[in-house]
Amino acid sequence: MPSMIATPVTNLSPQSWPVMADGAKYLLAMGRLQAEAVRMTLRYQVEMLNFLKNRREQDLKLLEDLLSPDHLNESFDLYCSFWQNAFLDYSDEAARIAEIGSDVAAETAKQVRQEQELLTKDMAGQTVM
Repeated sequence: MPSMIATPVTNLSPQSWPVMADGAKYLLAMGRLQAEAVRMTLRYQVEMLNFLKNRREQDLKLLEDLLSPDHLNESFDLYCSFWQNAFLDYSDEAARIAEIGSDVAAETAKQVRQEQELLTKDMAGQTVM
């Protein structure tokens, strides 16, 4: 039986990766992508916290109105109005989150396109040399 010598599937030397010769550019591109992801995550969180704060204030206002003797006869109207406003607030917030997601997708596409153009120029420059 012939003996088999294990050979690496890929050559890990830097010379085999002409595109990766300048790794700093690629690390910066990955860093920018991660920074943008963190920025968008924080933007989502700020938006959601503001929304929840406003909704909790409305919850407390409903309780205060229901417990108030001035609104004793209007409790059903207050309750219906509260849920109507809550439904509108949630639908507005869903639209706002969708808009943020759309902005994120557009910005990401723009950055990927710019990185792709830089990569293409670098590859063309390395091919000429």
